[in-house]
Amino acid sequence: GEAEVQQFTDLVLRHHEPALAILRQLAEQGATAHELCLDLLAPAARLLGEFWDTDLADFAAVTVALGQLQRLLRELSPDFSLDAPGPAHARRVLLAQPPHEQHSFGLSMVAEFFRRDGWVVQGGVGTASADPALRAQSDWFDVVGFSVGSETRLPWLREKIAAVRLTSLNPAVVVMVGGPLFHLHPSWVHQLGADGSASDAKDAPALADLLVAASVAAGLAANMGAN
Repeated sequence: GEAEVQQFTDLVLRHHEPALAILRQLAEQGATAHELCLDLLAPAARLLGEFWDTDLADFAAVTVALGQLQRLLRELSPDFSLDAPGPAHARRVLLAQPPHEQHSFGLSMVAEFFRRDGWVVQGGVGTASADPALRAQSDWFDVVGFSVGSETRLPWLREKIAAVRLTSLNPAVVVMVGGPLFHLHPSWVHQLGADGSASDAKDAPALADLLVAASVAAGLAANMGAN
């Protein structure tokens, strides 16, 4: 509920340990890592963004608090592994964000859900300096996923998507994008050259599976037509 998320977010702003104690208490009461991630950590991250936008917390405080959420997410990572049915395939996803991107918690969640579904995950938060086009040129990826937090990042995103498609070792690579912008402006997904955008982190692997299957089927159809 909103009151619980507010209380939890206030604790995250002040200190890591009390928030961690709440996570452990909820887990003992039966909450799964999946539920804690979607129903508590993600709303807390959104609320921190609102605090920043409305000047209820300054940049430094919000940045530190988001770092606390990153650490809490890592605390849940072993539970994600325990909940997972085990690797179902060897598909590979490369995750990328612009340099100095502040809105990175969502990308961390996406990475955890891909791992939970058995994907090999490369890149992610803290690897913005690694050019995704160069990575896609040297390693095979089924999917390249980008996360951006503001409209000012869109020129970077358009450029990187085009570069990935041009250089990718996988000619049928699927490109996905994420971030609140694409919930508000879904038409931007294809305008920027991407194939799709998941509604939230937990849906990203399933959508990626569908898009990869469609891309492979399109490639086979094109080859049959050429023959």
